[in-house]
Amino acid sequence: MRKCPLFPGGPEVSVIGLSLSAPPTASLPLGQLAILAPQTEDPAANGEDVTAQTIARAVALGVNLIDTDWITANGHAQELLGRALKGLDRDALFITSKAGPRLTFKGELTLDNSRANLINQCHDSLFRLKTPHIDLYQVHWPDSTPPAQTARGLQDLISGGHARFAGVCNYTLDQVVALAALVELRSVQAPLNLLNRRALNTLLPWCHEHGVAFLAADPVQSGLLAGRYSGNEEFTDEDRDEWFTQPAFRRAADFAKRLEAWAQTRAMSGPAAAVAWALAQPGVTSVLCPAQSPTEIAELVQASQTPLSAPDIATIEALAESV
Repeated sequence: MRKCPLFPGGPEVSVIGLSLSAPPTASLPLGQLAILAPQTEDPAANGEDVTAQTIARAVALGVNLIDTDWITANGHAQELLGRALKGLDRDALFITSKAGPRLTFKGELTLDNSRANLINQCHDSLFRLKTPHIDLYQVHWPDSTPPAQTARGLQDLISGGHARFAGVCNYTLDQVVALAALVELRSVQAPLNLLNRRALNTLLPWCHEHGVAFLAADPVQSGLLAGRYSGNEEFTDEDRDEWFTQPAFRRAADFAKRLEAWAQTRAMSGPAAAVAWALAQPGVTSVLCPAQSPTEIAELVQASQTPLSAPDIATIEALAESV
């Protein structure tokens, strides 16, 4: 697995990362991610065994970047990773976490990037992960907290040795610039895929100019480019993005089928082709891939082993023009 520095002179991370963070625009919106804790503690029944096997397979294939967050599955995703880390070389891995979203006493989701919440959630994550530090601690979503308070929380965690580096996720360029003026940001994580290219002309150039890592999240658009949908599904949740509403959803699902057909002519899958496209974008440090089985992560890792040629990229771009 090819690796590259997170930033000039920084630690090396694999160009494919394993994401244990559920994207909010998949079959469950952001507001439901925190209530996904399994109903059983049986590892075979709650999927823990398969996820542990997926983590082990990813590491065996050379993946050292594993991305998590505080909110997914009410912390169960981090607990699972913590148990999986017992059998792995922790020092060889680069573990990230994200913080900010939390549940109120009424069970409602709120965004809280205050110093107190960032610190509290960091200590929660350290306990769940059973690790002395988090390599990259990221603010999950922007909110109305003054940037100075958020920056203070991040800096205090770094100064205290609880986190090595700080980053942000899902921030606009203006929000990144405002926070970067107050604390050293080492990474920006944002969606980047064939259906969502907004970062290409905004965040990516800024990251390249300032020596900041860009972590491409959601490369298969919440499963839409993975061929998981027929195109006839209907979604009514208010916080879905534009691709999960009809008729755009049907067009995107049809594109995923065409991408799969083309990818098979190159001895790869459609999802792997989507990941390879994201990886080919100038300035991308690592593509964070969600995977639900050892077979799936092995399939996506193939994207780093089979770089797309310029004609391949042009063909994919042409296929995407009809979406």
